[in-house]
Order: sequence, then structure tokens, then C-alpha cells
Amino acid sequence: MKARLLCALVGASLFATAAHAAVITPVNQDPVGKGLNDATARAPEGGNPGKSVGEQRRIVYQFAADLWGSVLKSDVETFVGASFQDLACTETGGTLGSAGASWVAASPPSGTTLGMVYHGALGNAINGSRISISSAGTDITSRFNANLGGKNPDGSPCMTGSGWYYGLDGNTPDGLINFLDVVMHEIGHGLGFSGFVGYTTGRLGERTGISRYLGYSDVYTDNAFDNITGKRFTDPAMNDAKRAQSIKTRGGPAWDGATAKALTPLWLDPAVVLSVTGTSPALVTQFFGTASFGPPATTDNLKGTVVVANDGTGDTADACEPLPAGSLAGKVAYVNRGTCGFEAKAVNVEAAGAVAVIIGNVATSADPGTAPGMADDATLNAGIPAVAVNLADGQLIKAAAQAGSSMTAALGKMPGQLAGADRSGRPLLYAPAVVASGSSFSHFERVLIPDALMEPNNSPNTDSARMVDLTLGVFADEGWELNTGTARIGTCDTGVKMFRDPGMMAGANVQAQDRICRIGAKGNRGAYLRCMNDTASELKSLGMVSPQEQAGIRSCAAKVTSL
Repeated sequence: MKARLLCALVGASLFATAAHAAVITPVNQDPVGKGLNDATARAPEGGNPGKSVGEQRRIVYQFAADLWGSVLKSDVETFVGASFQDLACTETGGTLGSAGASWVAASPPSGTTLGMVYHGALGNAINGSRISISSAGTDITSRFNANLGGKNPDGSPCMTGSGWYYGLDGNTPDGLINFLDVVMHEIGHGLGFSGFVGYTTGRLGERTGISRYLGYSDVYTDNAFDNITGKRFTDPAMNDAKRAQSIKTRGGPAWDGATAKALTPLWLDPAVVLSVTGTSPALVTQFFGTASFGPPATTDNLKGTVVVANDGTGDTADACEPLPAGSLAGKVAYVNRGTCGFEAKAVNVEAAGAVAVIIGNVATSADPGTAPGMADDATLNAGIPAVAVNLADGQLIKAAAQAGSSMTAALGKMPGQLAGADRSGRPLLYAPAVVASGSSFSHFERVLIPDALMEPNNSPNTDSARMVDLTLGVFADEGWELNTGTARIGTCDTGVKMFRDPGMMAGANVQAQDRICRIGAKGNRGAYLRCMNDTASELKSLGMVSPQEQAGIRSCAAKVTSL
């Protein structure tokens, strides 16, 4: 899932503090009959009562706006432009959505303090009154893939077999993409989850598109920490080149804001790392991909002496041809990425006796686990675990082998290390070796476990209707005031907190569902009460509310007399 900044306009100085729950209002920018206005009939699904494609899309978007608005505070209404567009897409992958601030605000430098850029919606919230708005009347601009699961305008396929799921229950069918998760993700970028530093140049303020803001920091980049130098991105000891290097180094940039950092141990699991001894320096990394074929790689089945495979033909280490029988008996084989499928490599080294395989990318264009071939091949049946490492780590292994070093590999947990964080508990920011415009830096790393909403790729394991993990911590670190109050149905207080750390949105869900239940009931009070009772029961079953809070939801719903 890619997201990129769309545009930026001039703002003004900031000086006040917000006080009330935020109101986030979607602005439908699609023409009649298209996108959000698509009149194609569609049966209600997953708690979404809409009767057409466009209505279901609008309901999802409003639900997302209600969720974010419930957990943030602002005295200024935030307008979010939304439309469906022809976004980049191929048969196997594509851009699901893109979003960013429609305009930015800034406070000028003072003495040794850098000027500071704010996403428009956040600037308004801090200021306490409206500073500006884009020519389109929006604070955030978002776009979504109009061709998902179908054809691009040129007739080429767009993610064949996929499509949007418009349910609100998080139960996305296999192969489909949860539209709510994508909308929540994209609005998140516009609210503040993006940096304005130049991703390839490291120049501060470059991505605002406003020349006089060059050299300004921004509320996102101001919280970025570089693990290579041990400095924050805005430290006087940093420069453009060092920032640019960090942005393209896995494990380089991390989030150093105190609120999000404090939440990492509440959200992230202990890290499983791949260790290879005998390399120089020693290789210990979270950045490895796993295969969908063969048995899952575990601490029990991926361990042993590492030997570089040799098939004797062309790139002798790519294992694209059969290897001598027994040549890898009991070993963990290292192979180059090469030209054949990954499962074919695994089958070939397995036939030579290998117990596991490590595949090293030989191009910087691919992250571990995303190279062609990591998916399974129906014509093959690999029986050993496979993992993939990036170019730099693959070169370490090959260099050690050429130097005659004895190497051993193992998967294992590292004490004190969290999955997707650095050794000090800072959540890592996405930093592929080749900068991905709109994705690099302005996302969490792909190795967070559990998956996080603001990672660059869509995951079936996120459930943004109820959980936004570390993202609220990021927003708090940037200056958003979080709504620590309780959910209300009308004027009735349910007693359910809007959110609980780390980003569990129980109360926000109650308020967003109240709107959905009213839409679905169409004036029928019994239908409304059943819907809200179901909401309370589901939240209780998920452990998000207590029995007393469940009763509070039902009691407040029962007091609703006008639908």
C-alpha cells in the first residue's frame, strides 16, 4: 500500500491549543455514477448497510472519519477530499491508495531553532482556529484505486482475483482488500504520518514543494532518529547526506517520540532474528523474508552449518540446476536469487540434502520476501524452510564463504529486542535500499509484529475498526491532543473510553457504530437497538469493554428516541 504527498499550500504561525473532539468530514470529489457515486447494486456485507457500491464506499469513509475524529481533539473541522482514480496497477500488485496534506502551516525559525512545518489539519488543531484551506476546500486529499480486481484503462489487468471489501467487521475474505483499513491508513497520512524531508536528498522541507520552507523541519521528521549516527534527524551534527543514507538503510531511521516509544512494549512481540556467525561483521537481522511454500521457518528447523550452493552452471550459486547428490547433506544452503523461482531453488538444494535454504537477493530493487518466486509454485513441493535476505546481508555471507570462514545459521529470539524496533525500543521507519517515493520513511517498517496499520503494504492482519496500534502515539508526539474522554450516544455517557493503549479504539467504535446502526435501522427503533446490542456484545467478546461498559452501551442506546 503506497501513500504519497499530493500537494502543499502556505500556512501561518501557530499559537493555541485544541479542546474538543475533532470533526472529520469526507468531501466526495467523484463525478456522478463513478467511484463514491457508483450506483451499481451491491448486497450489504460485514455490517455495512449500503445497497450500492458507491453507498458502501461512502459509509466506510464516514466510519473511518468518525473513528479518527473520536480519538483526536480539534476545534476546527477537518475536510478530507476523497475520490477513486486510475492508480498504478499491474496483474500482481499496485497502489491501493495515496494521500497527504492538502496544505501545510509553518512556524518560522527563531535563533537556533529550526522553522517547523505542520500538516494542515494538525496546524489548525494546534492553532485553535482555521489557518487556511486548499482551493478544493480540503485539508487532506486522498485517492483510491478504481480498477482493483478489474482492468486498467489500457486493458491490462489490475491485481487479478482481488477487489475491495466494504464490510466494517474486519472479516475480509481471502484475496480481497479491506477498504476501511486502506481509508484509515490514508487519512492517517494526511493527519500527520508523513515527513517532508527529501527522501533521496535528505534536504529538510523539500517535500512541502515550497522553496522558502527548505531547511525547515516538520513535526514528523523532528521525531526521527538515525541509528547509523545515533543522532536525531534534526541534530546539528546531521546533514543532508546522512539523512539520505539513513532513509535507504534498513534499521536506520526510527521513531524517537516518547509516547509512541513507550507503547512499543505494549504492542510489539519479541523479535525473531536470523543470525549467521562467521561473517564479518556478524550478521544478526530482523530483515528477512519468509516463504509461503514449504514448512514455516522456525527456531527448530532453520539451524546448522551454512554452505554456498554450487550447481556448476552459469551463476553457480543460484541453484537453478540440479546439484550433486549429497553435496549439501545436513547443511543450510545459501543461494543467489538468480532467474528461477525460489521454490525451484529450495527443491534443488533439498534434493542435494539441505535442511533449509537462505536466498540472497542480488539486486537492490527487492526487499526480502518480495522478490518474484517467494510465493509457492503449484507444480513443485518443497519440504524445507526458506528465508530471503537483502543484498547487503547476502554479500556478507558470500564474502565469508569466499574467505573460507565456517558459518552457522539459526533463527532465535534476542533478549530485549522487539519485532520492528531498534535495540532501544524505538519503532523502525520504512527504509528500503532503493527509495520508494511516497512509501520510504513515511511508514513503519514491514517487520513489525503484529502488523501495524501504517506499514507500507496492506495486511490482512490489521483491524483498523478497533485497533490503530502505535499510530496514536505518533500523533501525540507530533502535537495532536488525544481525546481521553468517553463515548457518548447522544448526550448519554456510556463510560467507554475512546481508546486504550496501545490504540484500542473501543469508545470510538461505539460512536462510529451508532451512526451505522441509525443508517441501517431506517427509523426502526427495534432494529437500531438490536444493532447497538450486537455492537456491545461483540466488543465484550473481543475483550475491549467490561460487562459494566457493555451495559452502559445498551443503556445509552435504549435512551435514543429519535432516529
